[in-house]
Amino acid sequence: MKADRSPRSAACGVLLAALLLLLPAPARSGVKVAESEGFTLELGMRLQPRLEYENAAGDWRRDFLLRRTRLKANGKMLSATYGFEWKIDNHDLSNTITQGEAENAWIQFPLGKGVELKAGLYDQPFSRDRLTSDSRQLAVDRGLVSNVPNGLGLADNATGFEFLGKAAQGKVSYWAGLFDNRLIPTRYQDTPMVVGRVDLNLGSTSDIYQDAHFGSARWYAIGINGSYQPIHTAAGGDSVFQLAGGLDGMIDVPTGAGRVFVRAEASDVQLNPASPGATRESRQYLAEAGLLILHERLQPFVRFDEVRAAQKTDVTCLGMNLYKKGHSLKIQGDVRMQANTNQSVDGARVQAQLDF
Repeated sequence: MKADRSPRSAACGVLLAALLLLLPAPARSGVKVAESEGFTLELGMRLQPRLEYENAAGDWRRDFLLRRTRLKANGKMLSATYGFEWKIDNHDLSNTITQGEAENAWIQFPLGKGVELKAGLYDQPFSRDRLTSDSRQLAVDRGLVSNVPNGLGLADNATGFEFLGKAAQGKVSYWAGLFDNRLIPTRYQDTPMVVGRVDLNLGSTSDIYQDAHFGSARWYAIGINGSYQPIHTAAGGDSVFQLAGGLDGMIDVPTGAGRVFVRAEASDVQLNPASPGATRESRQYLAEAGLLILHERLQPFVRFDEVRAAQKTDVTCLGMNLYKKGHSLKIQGDVRMQANTNQSVDGARVQAQLDF
């Protein structure tokens, strides 16, 4: 039997319901609730209920859960923009009751000549798979290409600051910053991670981190990124460094058959101890494609993930998305087939999404 919900969870649910009842008509992104001279505030929400059925350690397991629940706020204060996101992820996954925490909390200041400074908690500029919001993903969830560096703290959300900007009429975007690795104890974190990325966009320069676009615009994007961090393993002991690099590309164009989406990504992660001969390396690859048909309502897709480390792992996902108003309201489903197991199918997922 599942544990009773905590009073804190119940209070959060009541507060969320009250906020939604008080919100006015929707704005362009989220719901605008305040606007005055030099200040704006918009609120949003994301809800992703999911059914999973998967093989875990030889046993088939079924689970209902809330994969993601998010409350979002963003806006502008004078010349600076800001964003905040509160999350409750994996609620009821395998009968667990999760607590809320901050997912994003940042401020971005314009410095002039197209350069801006961003500081706080947010996505590091590493891996298109990670930078694409989970609400804009083509498949039900992310691939192994970004899960491996994320497991080492080299991708996804971290606290730090970065300089960012655009050049060549928005065709080139760049980011460079310093971040704390959330997986390393503070006493060993003498030096922050250095993370950087450059994107070249030959088509549209809007919404470049989105799997599946809608309308008549065309997207052609190529990105390269890297991450480096020296780490002290113990006080006075040897040090190691983690080095990661990646290359990715995305094409999304309308054709006679429908909108065609293709994306690929490759990354390499190295853990190098100070003593020679003990370097550990893993390589990750991802390729996926989708076809948006039936008046941009239905999208079958296929994705292939591979990790080459001590043991090679291959995962193939076949699925379909049903859209209503783009990514704002959709139903997703896929089946997962993993190599190196004795099962022909290793899992299936169905997920509904509300996002504004």
